[in-house]
Amino acid sequence: MLRQATLLLVLLLITGFVFTNNSYSQDKWWKEKRYRNEYTRIKYELCKKTFKDIGSGLTYKNVGSIDQYFDSQVYLNIISNEKGYYSSNQAELILQDFMDYFTVQSFRYLRSSRFNTYAFVNGIYTYSIGSGRRDLKVAISLKYYNDRWYVDQIEIN
Repeated sequence: MLRQATLLLVLLLITGFVFTNNSYSQDKWWKEKRYRNEYTRIKYELCKKTFKDIGSGLTYKNVGSIDQYFDSQVYLNIISNEKGYYSSNQAELILQDFMDYFTVQSFRYLRSSRFNTYAFVNGIYTYSIGSGRRDLKVAISLKYYNDRWYVDQIEIN
């Protein structure tokens, strides 16, 4: 019994260490700043969470993690085939078709910038095709109003 409890504790510590290191390295794209007040800090923490949810949606082929941040219209440029403003329902279908066809191997953000009512991030979407892998560049921009961040544009090329 004691041996099983010790083994479980060791596994939990190793798992915690791995996930902590992985999440730390994933956050290098987001530079932490000092903010003038608590409202501003919360606003940009919400921005970071929005980008993380979208990144998770791309990583795990979960459009639901992305479309929750769609406004009534979203600009998409998906490999220059689907280019323009789409309703949130249309954008959801286009992204789902894209992720079904281009099977994700990994997704990661490279860098981000944020301003008062606008934020954007650049990343790499790695997918498998045949026996090889290829990368696509991703750019996502958000707009802020009504105390919430919304997807303004998603470009994947």
